[in-house]
Amino acid sequence: MKGISLIVILLFGILTYGQERIFKANEVFKYVVTYETENLKSYDTISIFVTGNMWKQAPNSQKEIIIRYDLEKIDRHLFNDLQTIGWVHTDTTGAVENENTCWFHPPRHNQFMMLELAPFPRIDYPLEVGKEYSGVLFIGEGWGEFSNSKVYWNYEVKMRNDNCWYISAEAMPTAFPADVNRLDLTFDENAGFTRLKYSFSNGTNIEMIQLK
Repeated sequence: MKGISLIVILLFGILTYGQERIFKANEVFKYVVTYETENLKSYDTISIFVTGNMWKQAPNSQKEIIIRYDLEKIDRHLFNDLQTIGWVHTDTTGAVENENTCWFHPPRHNQFMMLELAPFPRIDYPLEVGKEYSGVLFIGEGWGEFSNSKVYWNYEVKMRNDNCWYISAEAMPTAFPADVNRLDLTFDENAGFTRLKYSFSNGTNIEMIQLK
């Protein structure tokens, strides 16, 4: 019985550790964001706050996060030609962290609506070089020409350096069948998603770098 009890205790410890490793209550992740096209280059800052509550839209599986945008430093006129689901100062959404996976909904308000068509920041455990995994996103109503479509994701773990994992991903949106949008991400086992570099079929590049 002692052996069985020890196994149960160890297993519980592993699951708890995996679930609270990155998206811990009151954690704040700050990013410097570069948005670049052929005709413009802008800089922005975004912060992501983990409230410690469960997200109301998925209370059984997703933690609540609040994304804060620094609108005062952005010239909205630069993005007049872009589709948007709205210009906001804050957005409440969700993150998932358990023994199998770790991912979050990226910023998609303001000038970032196109991130809905890119791979979400995501890792699947256990991590190992050469591992491949995939997923699919279903987009409902309220997304303009993105509505009622799917986005297929494919990921590959490229390399590891100490606690950092380097992963490349592709997204194929059914709303735009000819497009392949890419993400190169760096995941730190202690700090989470430290770098997100997006490349879109239309030539747009978006890079998010976590501030220490």
